[in-house]
Amino acid sequence: MFQVTTVNLTTDTTAADIAHGKVDVGELTIDEFLALLDRFRHLDPVQNHEADPHLLVTTAVGKFRIRTGQGKLFLDNARNTTEACAELSAEEIIHYLQRPSELTALEALRETTAQAATPSRGIAAAILLAGLGLNAYTLYAVFYTETVNEKPVVAALTDPAEITAHQNDVIGTFATGAQPGDRLITIDGTGKIKFAEVDARTGYNNNLDTYRLGRLGKNYCLNTVDSGVIEVVNLNTLLYYRDTYKRR
Repeated sequence: MFQVTTVNLTTDTTAADIAHGKVDVGELTIDEFLALLDRFRHLDPVQNHEADPHLLVTTAVGKFRIRTGQGKLFLDNARNTTEACAELSAEEIIHYLQRPSELTALEALRETTAQAATPSRGIAAAILLAGLGLNAYTLYAVFYTETVNEKPVVAALTDPAEITAHQNDVIGTFATGAQPGDRLITIDGTGKIKFAEVDARTGYNNNLDTYRLGRLGKNYCLNTVDSGVIEVVNLNTLLYYRDTYKRR
């Protein structure tokens, strides 16, 4: 079961509106939660960026926040806003939030196997293979979720000359495209950054944030307060949550 609270969503969860605030939906089954995630990721893009709707989900694993954009779902730790969010499918989110259930099922299988009467060789082989398969799957899940939650290692720039030179390089507006629904990032020289979405008539603000320049591996990056890390691939290209933004 998933304990769900909606934020800035209408009662039927098909539209976003800041007037609704937080609503405790209660416990949802897997099918109900999957249906909610499907409605959520199909929200009107304008409403999505004006109201900033999101879901708060509590399970035995912890408390998480889910946001959406361009039909994608993004999961992060609601109790640790410094962790980067991860783009996951609805099924991957379900899998991630049910990790303890998988481990419990594996232990139950081991206990049943130990208490059972001596089986034939064929049955014993089948049980052994099933146990090995579950072990392999559990190890995959553990390593996968650790990778999802791994925070980017950012080294902040401290040399004033280096900061000035590279801050001038990133000033400007970058976009994923020019069609309605494409995203914009506008960076100024005072440490402020604006996220917006392209519309047929104008751009709709998503949110404002601040940033500091740093290094992520071999590339420079912008380390924001609330919006994660933006990698500077080159003077004309940014990489943000797997989306490529080109200088306009």
